[in-house]
Amino acid sequence: MINSLKALGDSHRQNILRLLACQEMGACEIIKAIGLSQPAIAYHLKILIQAKLISSQKEGKNVFYTLNKEGLKECLKQMNHFLGELSCFSCSTPQPSLLRQNPNLCIELGYKPEVCETEIHEKNKYEEELGGK
Repeated sequence: MINSLKALGDSHRQNILRLLACQEMGACEIIKAIGLSQPAIAYHLKILIQAKLISSQKEGKNVFYTLNKEGLKECLKQMNHFLGELSCFSCSTPQPSLLRQNPNLCIELGYKPEVCETEIHEKNKYEEELGGK
């Protein structure tokens, strides 16, 4: 499921899937339709194939790409299973945090109070230490 979600998380790959939903295509057709370079399209096709969202078939010198309907069905099945596990779909309101009931919980768990007091923003200290990766 992770590979599928990563593959679906890029707008170019979404556009490739939309194109392939209508017909099989060769790489040159996809390049023309999307407007990216051949290496960029090759990269996106590789990710979609690894995620089992598309298939390729070589005929002679040409390679044709199509949606992998079984792979897409499996991705949907896994997503449905995952979403079914989330409590927000079965409960009207989530249970309150234990921290609401015990403001000293961070300290009792052995963490600095800042861990519970700091609001998370787009980049945090950990990401900055990793170089924003």
